[in-house]
Amino acid sequence: MLKQIVSNFNNINILVIGDIILDRYYYGVNIGNSSESPTPIIKVNNVQEKPGGAANVAINISNLKGNVNIISLSGYDYASKYIKNKLISNNIKCDLIKVKNYNTVIKSRVISDSNQIVRLDLENKINYFKSSTMIKKIRLILPNVNMLVLSDYNKGTLSSVKEIIKLARNLNIPIIVDPKGNNYDKYNGANILTPNIYEFQKVIGNICYSNDDIVFYGLNIIEKYNLSALLITRDKHGVSLIQPNNDPLHIPAIQNKNIFNVVGAGDLIISILALLLSSNVNIKDACILSNKAAGLLVSKNNYFNIKLEDFISLI
Repeated sequence: MLKQIVSNFNNINILVIGDIILDRYYYGVNIGNSSESPTPIIKVNNVQEKPGGAANVAINISNLKGNVNIISLSGYDYASKYIKNKLISNNIKCDLIKVKNYNTVIKSRVISDSNQIVRLDLENKINYFKSSTMIKKIRLILPNVNMLVLSDYNKGTLSSVKEIIKLARNLNIPIIVDPKGNNYDKYNGANILTPNIYEFQKVIGNICYSNDDIVFYGLNIIEKYNLSALLITRDKHGVSLIQPNNDPLHIPAIQNKNIFNVVGAGDLIISILALLLSSNVNIKDACILSNKAAGLLVSKNNYFNIKLEDFISLI
């Protein structure tokens, strides 16, 4: 039954709004230490680029055969052109709103022996853009989608997130948010938030030493911000699903001693959640499958995107 549901993802329409990022990877080998400073020298033998942030969420959904629209802000630059071309080649309808004096974010990672040595972030703040332009595009698309996904990397695209959530709620469209920052008031009224444990602890202002701590503070967040659920991603400890009036679900991570990075795991989880919940799969099963898929992703250690056949093999 579940395999049949997954095979029908092509009937699902999802709108992704959020910050796009160009992820660049420099792969190489350590050939010694620099004479200039006590740092390793990495001889680069391969450079790869892929869309990141909200663009990665959209590509994940498309790879699983869902229908996707994405709305984001971008600069007049190479990174924007590259991401747009990749989105279009993945059959994704995209509205990238160009912003003057803004450079599309680039994150560069240096990888040696499957270990990330350093990450370099090239970014600047968006000073101003007409939010009305984005809202008009959203109003046109929203009535035709099953789910709204907000992928917030705190780069400026979701500066009008309160208004966006209000628009979706007025149309009874479910909202999943991958949040950023300490102010969750802006996400008030969303259905599900998917913070990682480090972001969650910053918001609550405490360290969670146990599952009970996570549940206690999670329920407080749900009540305070009028949410339906929290799905907290916890790296090697898996994920925790918290809902009011339901027992919490703590799903262990798929153990793999070869895991060296978790890049893209959060994007994949929110993508699969959106597709499964739009297909009327219950939230517990959706979280279990999303966690399995994230385990598969990070075990590959090559920053890839899961295809539909990979996902079906997990069911």
